[in-house]
Amino acid sequence: SLVRNPLIAVSIELPVLIILFKMMKLGKLAAAAALAVGVAAEGEARTVVVTGATGKLGHDVYKALKADGANVRAFVRDAKKAKDILGCDKCDESEGIFEGDVTKPDTLAKVMEGADALAIVTAAQPDCSKGYPNCEYHKGAYPVDIDFHGGEAQIAAFATATKGKGSVVLCSASGTTDPENPLDKLGNGHIGFYKLNEEAALMASGLTFTIIKPCGLGDDEVGKSQIVVGHDDELDKSQLISRGDVAKLMSTAALKPEVAGGLRFDVCVGTGAPTTDYSAVFHDARFPWQKPNTINV
Repeated sequence: SLVRNPLIAVSIELPVLIILFKMMKLGKLAAAAALAVGVAAEGEARTVVVTGATGKLGHDVYKALKADGANVRAFVRDAKKAKDILGCDKCDESEGIFEGDVTKPDTLAKVMEGADALAIVTAAQPDCSKGYPNCEYHKGAYPVDIDFHGGEAQIAAFATATKGKGSVVLCSASGTTDPENPLDKLGNGHIGFYKLNEEAALMASGLTFTIIKPCGLGDDEVGKSQIVVGHDDELDKSQLISRGDVAKLMSTAALKPEVAGGLRFDVCVGTGAPTTDYSAVFHDARFPWQKPNTINV
């Protein structure tokens, strides 16, 4: 039998289907949707893995999830760096700090065990010490290594651990419709191209996904700007969106896949009143034919 929401179709065995019917009879549609996509039970903290957790955005995502009540695991390359940035004590697995490298798939398995969601916040970083635009990527750390192959490795490890359940939130980038995007030319890394391929790998995985494509990231205070959404680079990207706001969107998506699942959208800032309801952003990001959020059995 199949239970369908507007975006996700999953096969459900008979005992689970009976539970879903009972939930829907009681009016618990959101809970039924959550069960259908492998979400933690109501009242139970979701376990979310954050990769790239010691980066600027990754750190904010880690903090946002902690503040929102999640059981957060940080996947980092350097536990000593995590001590300074994440404020851990032992900075080991007992505190949810897992050391590894996304370019080494065998190091990803353990952190994914028992996880409900994955927040991918890894990205190749160019070295611009010689001055912009004379930037370069170091060997083994090009966008093809980190964003594409590293992204595929994360998705595969999570899908294997969850048996295809759970949800993934990916921070990608805007500008991927333009093959002449200036960021693609930095260090001949083609980061937009490989981000786009990472998105495609996630969308093809069968996992519940949310892909957030921000404009430039800034350090403004969270919750002080209007968040606007769009598709296919239609937004004005001359502004910067707060990393804190993107982090709150990623946290909300990881904790509420029934609200944010199946979406891929651009996000930036507008001139209106500051956004306070982050869940509403995902409603705004839907195409008109996606707006109804019902379950048909």
